[in-house]
Amino acid sequence: MEENLEQPNGSKEIFGKFKDAESLFKAYTNLESEFTKKSQKLAMLESEKDLIEKEKTKQADIERKVENFVNKFEIAKPFASALKENLALDENTNVETEAFKIISTNYKSATDFINDEEFLNNYIYSNKQIQDKIVKDYLKNVTQNSPIKISSSANNISLTPPSVPNTIREAGNVAKSIIKQK
Repeated sequence: MEENLEQPNGSKEIFGKFKDAESLFKAYTNLESEFTKKSQKLAMLESEKDLIEKEKTKQADIERKVENFVNKFEIAKPFASALKENLALDENTNVETEAFKIISTNYKSATDFINDEEFLNNYIYSNKQIQDKIVKDYLKNVTQNSPIKISSSANNISLTPPSVPNTIREAGNVAKSIIKQK
């Protein structure tokens, strides 16, 4: 409901819920100030949003570059996360150059691993499959070699227990070998 108020100069103005022009002007000034603050805050948030989107795009680009490089060069796979970190620090860095730097400073050859006691203890000696393979190979080697014989003037002495024939045929073969040796 609007009220018509008569001003001192005799003109009629409509001020709505405000009692006079000064109150209306004051309210307008406050509203304009709040609007300016909101506009500034909106501009700041939009700027932050643009920065975040730019950073996401940059990160996605780095991820893509590293993924392509790692797919092309399998040796770089263990260094992918370090490569991503270094590329994020300097977006102008070439992927290949940075990968070469990282790999050349961190790469270990087989010889390096063989000489690394901690690596051997953690990954080789403690591996059940490797242990089994070593024992099998050792036992196979031991059983394939003939027993070492020590000769004395009268008898041959073996360091392993003598093999006893299980059948008559085996006994015959042993007898033939003894006769052939003399």
